[in-house]
Amino acid sequence: MKVNLTRHQKGIADARLLMAQEQAMQAGSFLSVYVDKMIKDVINQVKTDASAESNEQYRTLYKSMTSSNAGKSVQQILMSCNTRASFDKTRTAFRFCIVEQIKQLRREAEKLSKAKDYKGSQELTVEAFKLSIKFEDEFLSDKRILFSDIKSKIGYDKKSLSKRKTAKNAPSSNEVLDNMKPAFFKRHSICFSVINRFGIRPSEMQKGVKLQFENGRIFAVVRGAKVAKDRGQQVRAIGYEPDLNNAADKLLLEAIANSPNKVFECVQTKKDYNALRKHFNKYHEGFSLYSYRHAFASDLKKSGATRRQIAEAMGHRNTVSQEFYGYSKQGKGDREFVAKASNDIKVKPDIKEYIKSKSDAGSIGSKISQSKKSTAANLQRGSRTSIKPR
Repeated sequence: MKVNLTRHQKGIADARLLMAQEQAMQAGSFLSVYVDKMIKDVINQVKTDASAESNEQYRTLYKSMTSSNAGKSVQQILMSCNTRASFDKTRTAFRFCIVEQIKQLRREAEKLSKAKDYKGSQELTVEAFKLSIKFEDEFLSDKRILFSDIKSKIGYDKKSLSKRKTAKNAPSSNEVLDNMKPAFFKRHSICFSVINRFGIRPSEMQKGVKLQFENGRIFAVVRGAKVAKDRGQQVRAIGYEPDLNNAADKLLLEAIANSPNKVFECVQTKKDYNALRKHFNKYHEGFSLYSYRHAFASDLKKSGATRRQIAEAMGHRNTVSQEFYGYSKQGKGDREFVAKASNDIKVKPDIKEYIKSKSDAGSIGSKISQSKKSTAANLQRGSRTSIKPR
């Protein structure tokens, strides 16, 4: 790959090279050692320990955005995002994939060096160096594009199309299922029902979700996605009492009843997910399957579930993440949920626990007020007192 730098970026590269040359000369070492160190210093600023599922999503989005915006700069692509969620995901995808490219160039350069192809190794190191300069300038410097830049551009439409805000008007399960043609219904209705009623992530559907009916409740056993050392849940189980007037619940109950050992495993291929997603784009414009994850969070909040229970049901490792999903006022409040997850939940302290009672606050306030009055009175008396030399 050939990396093209702006005039400003070329200036940064020249300054870095001059500095590396001086360091190498003083240490009696090779220039390439210090150039490679500069490259590593840049890529080490970026956290890249996301789950395999997230990484694949980033690669897909990056490939899609670069191919559909051929000839456009990174700044132009980012400025075309209309919501904060879209901007954040696009920026993260670009950061991840460009860092991957830099690492790949370094690995290939090292292989050539071991094979004693020093010229080829040097050429790849130069490209990795140039790409690191470009990346740092566009994603890590003070000049990087922020969402505030998008909001301030002329003609920006402030109307949000975020899945979180549109979730309350998402079409009901009955409406969506009634709109499916027979062949499409046969292939996709069960998977849609699981997503609709349990707020399952697309990547979790691809792993498979086990459904069972126990003591009057439908349970979903989910193998988590977005799982890392300090995030996500390996496994979680969520249950609620079914509503026999709900088409999705009736489908799930039938699927369980007709399955061996009364355990139904719902697996959705990537191809099937894309087909269902396109169906939504065509027949339910403005909504997506992920809208139901936000709607599920709203229902959890409305049901009176604790923050820990919500985290377990959503597949989160902490109680902070749920703040970005759904709204209590948008929830239906027609279901009571039970949920357990395999990993411990880090609970964010509630500020209310630290607030004094009104009576205590009143006594403190009155003491402050008395102190202010006393100080003011003393100052007034002092201003009327003349100080004469003895």
